[in-house]
Amino acid sequence: MKISVLDYGVVDFGKTNEEAIQETIQLAKKAEELGYERFWVAEHHQVKALSISAPEVVIPAIASQTKNIHVGSGGIMGLHYAPYKVAEVMHSLEVLFPGRIDIGLGNSIGTKSVSTALKSHYIKPQFGEWVADVQEIIQTNEAVPYTKRVPEQFLLGMGGESVHIAAKNGLGFVYGVFPYIPQEPLVLAKELSTAYRKEFQSVNESDSCFILAVFVVIADTEEKAEEMAQALDLWMLGKQDFSEFETFPTKKEVETREVTPAERKTIEGNRQRLIVGDSRAVKAQLDELCQVCNPDELLMIPLVGGFENRKRALELFAQLY
Repeated sequence: MKISVLDYGVVDFGKTNEEAIQETIQLAKKAEELGYERFWVAEHHQVKALSISAPEVVIPAIASQTKNIHVGSGGIMGLHYAPYKVAEVMHSLEVLFPGRIDIGLGNSIGTKSVSTALKSHYIKPQFGEWVADVQEIIQTNEAVPYTKRVPEQFLLGMGGESVHIAAKNGLGFVYGVFPYIPQEPLVLAKELSTAYRKEFQSVNESDSCFILAVFVVIADTEEKAEEMAQALDLWMLGKQDFSEFETFPTKKEVETREVTPAERKTIEGNRQRLIVGDSRAVKAQLDELCQVCNPDELLMIPLVGGFENRKRALELFAQLY
């Protein structure tokens, strides 16, 4: 089983955004050392505790300090940007780091203020058209710099139309099990993997690739994992568009933040879509998911507080596979 990482550029208490991005680079170097296939970074805007808003800038910084691991986006939120510009970014990254760049593309337009600030001209129903435009530009080698090959591409989704768009265009697909999105992962993972593989149409000899992306809270003990997960529980409530906290929630904030009965119910629901525990517990939960969809790869998301906790999570996860 290939394993990969999606990092959010977490800003911990007492740390700056600059330090957070440097920690992301260090985490990527650790992932390469441990044998991970890919190290991706996410795109978030106006979220105080997450430092990466421009993955296309962070990617080359990581790639220049690693040697073999694939580096990419998980993802670039395409509807904010002109297809031509995204194609140019892909070409440029491929020229700089041939054969090592992945581009994950998402269809989120963010909050109204984010969409307005970025002057987004697209809406979600146009995502299929947007993806097709990008593919046409790439296949006709219209964007400079010219390059014979382009980064491997993936569409990110939690269901809906993205899986069909990915299959139609011969792209990889990443099913993200997001805790705050009410769904049944065991059911949806099976449905999406089946639909994707059935509908997949190879383009320029591309291969199908179904990746399962999961939020994993793994530690040496169940007790430590539970402590870390409680901070993620608060974060996943998504209050104030995920900006309730200036930095990622601390243990003190977990202990002092009042949780309403409605929020407690939300947390309980979210926990059904989180992988939490020591190595044995995490492996058992992931095995159950993998049995229903047989993923080509697992993409773990270590969204937990503390750089040392994130680094240890990568070590423990690598030992499982």
